[in-house]
Amino acid sequence: MAAARSTIAGSGIDALRISDVTARADVGFGTFYSYFENKDALVEAIVAQALESLASMIGQAAQDESDPAVAAAAAYRRFLRFGWKEPELASVLVDRYHAEGQFEQAVQPWAMDTLRRGISCGRFDITNIELCLSSVAASAVAAIRAILSGRLEPGPAVESAGAEMMLRSFGIDADEARSIANLDLPALAAHT
Repeated sequence: MAAARSTIAGSGIDALRISDVTARADVGFGTFYSYFENKDALVEAIVAQALESLASMIGQAAQDESDPAVAAAAAYRRFLRFGWKEPELASVLVDRYHAEGQFEQAVQPWAMDTLRRGISCGRFDITNIELCLSSVAASAVAAIRAILSGRLEPGPAVESAGAEMMLRSFGIDADEARSIANLDLPALAAHT
């Protein structure tokens, strides 16, 4: 998996060849088929692993934040940042036909916790939490697609604008949403 991820990062998904992966992993070509049915199965596993790892790191940081609005804004910004910091892997994720669903499933546990905390403390005015989560997940995937295609300029400005719009949809007033969405975004701590 690490060899395939490195190969994708270096050459892109279109240039991914099983022989390159096995050479980089220092295993025989036939060994590949002991683990994966084909190249598509490998790519699917890489995407799932990357998304799960990313969601876990971002989700833990969200749970560590006491203010659910700050947690939600930082999480949204971090996912968009992934889109322009790791464009090869992000493009593989968002080009999948089930990208929105896969993304939503990966973020669901911590995102629901953040939304519920926001509702229970009166911070968020959300009437349908499931619809809210689906909308935010689809929005994040669409924004990453727009960044990768060049329709949106990658960087902190677009991350903050997206987070601000999300917070406003949660019922946070415009000035506070803008302020929260533009807070410094600390690096993610490694969680064990």
